[in-house]
Amino acid sequence: MAVALNWGRSTTRPILMIPGPTELPYPVIQALNQPPTIQYDRAFDEDVLEPTTLALRDIFQTRHEVILLPGSGRTALEAGALSVIEPGDRVLVVGAGQFGLLMREIMARVGADLTELTVEPGRPLDLARLDAEARRLRPKAITLVHNETSTGTTYPAAEVGRIAREVGALFLLDTVSSLAGIDVRTDEWGVDLGMTGSQKCLAAPLGLALASVSPRAWEAMERRRRKATSYAYDLLRWKELWIPESRGGRVKPGAPRRQPVSIPTHLTAAMAVAVRLILAEGLSHRFRRHEVAAAALRAGLVAMSLEMFPDPSIWSNTVSCVRTPKDVEPDAVVTRMRDDYGILIGTGLAELRTTTLRIGTMGITASPQYVLPTLSALELALRDLGVKGETGAGVAAAQGVFANA
Repeated sequence: MAVALNWGRSTTRPILMIPGPTELPYPVIQALNQPPTIQYDRAFDEDVLEPTTLALRDIFQTRHEVILLPGSGRTALEAGALSVIEPGDRVLVVGAGQFGLLMREIMARVGADLTELTVEPGRPLDLARLDAEARRLRPKAITLVHNETSTGTTYPAAEVGRIAREVGALFLLDTVSSLAGIDVRTDEWGVDLGMTGSQKCLAAPLGLALASVSPRAWEAMERRRRKATSYAYDLLRWKELWIPESRGGRVKPGAPRRQPVSIPTHLTAAMAVAVRLILAEGLSHRFRRHEVAAAALRAGLVAMSLEMFPDPSIWSNTVSCVRTPKDVEPDAVVTRMRDDYGILIGTGLAELRTTTLRIGTMGITASPQYVLPTLSALELALRDLGVKGETGAGVAAAQGVFANA
């Protein structure tokens, strides 16, 4: 009797092709396999934590401080918001998807006088409309999600930063799913708070929040009428307790430095290795790799007669959002791919959950070694669910893109 094969049983876990957390390079995994150390030990501060944050400047493309915190990308977003925004401050939030709505929620919770510029999911941002609204409101801050993971779209951060500068607003940029996968020019774009997490294109373990802080952001923190409502995530405390006077902080030469919140030592060691790998690859090569891998994935999806969700002008290079065929439930595709073929992708979020799939190309997964098996597994899963198509069409199309890169 023939035995039905379940290919997923041959693996110990599914390969992560979701929009984060992503697969980890082996040297990063090895960095976690070390004896424990003391987070307040001077050797950790000087040999691990500080070199890591200084090296992260090159990835953020900034000359200014990068702060590392325990938490996630959402921690970074909240820390940035509550550090510079006081109750009643005007804030203009660009809401183009679920993570734009998240920033709206965060700003509402810190008491901002909030205005949302709503963008239809998957559609381009109307910069003229944003410019007019910014000039009308004259907000203290403008916020943008650079790469909207819920819809697979990338928005023009450089242009939004220009608008913010022209109206004298702080520019708060969510780079959770773009930093280290898409070109993020923090200083050039006038980003005052660049906020991200460790587990996506940085290809480090989940558990660290990161924020780049401009001099204008520090000034806004110092001009507050009252202290920030959070003790652990008030970024100004880093300037007071950690950053030396030589870099604009308040720690005098020879004085002890203190972490305002205990930093996870193993996660920081892993981040140090992840940063080293990124810089050794080179940012331009890394951005091009993500660009080609995303193009190959999209070519494969289109060759399988699937339709991309967003407008082509704002397709993301780190997460692709694609519509499922008619009468096919995204949950069924995800389950089949995970359980039978050992590859995990994601459904859409909120109102897109029942009509779209999301596939990440982040870190090491932005490569033929991961994109081609994912397309193959997706084709097999759709076939199992009754979708007819040309065998191998998606893989062949993606191979063509990789071959011509």
